[in-house]
Amino acid sequence: MLAGYELQFVQSLKCLGAQFVAAKKLKCSFDNVRLKFYRTFNAIYSRSKGAQSEMVMLQLFKSYCLSFMLYATEVKHSLKTLDFCVNQAVAKIFNTCDKDCIMQIRLACDLPDVSVLIEHRRMNFMNNMLDNEHLRYLSLFCVHC
Repeated sequence: MLAGYELQFVQSLKCLGAQFVAAKKLKCSFDNVRLKFYRTFNAIYSRSKGAQSEMVMLQLFKSYCLSFMLYATEVKHSLKTLDFCVNQAVAKIFNTCDKDCIMQIRLACDLPDVSVLIEHRRMNFMNNMLDNEHLRYLSLFCVHC
């Protein structure tokens, strides 16, 4: 009971984009993230295939597919699985299976590991919060002037 209401037992709970799964320890599921990622990638890939430009497809991939993948991935579980999804997409775009080649393409196209992308997003968020905090103090100071 919570606040007079009976709580239901569920196998999973989605909160702020992260899907928590019932287990003895904290466990998250990224199946829904992978599903949305592949659905978006396949739609973009099939429609932009006629462009015959890997760089156009890669830019669309960065703009659309990664946003689905990176949403609520701050939970930091199963990042290897999400990074594998990126590797598969790059392999399909550039028509290669060689792991070294895929890593070189990712390096050349500024497509780092998912953990690095998440840390970059976190740093941008913190910088924006600090900038907004400074603006708030500045506006308070100007009002009192």
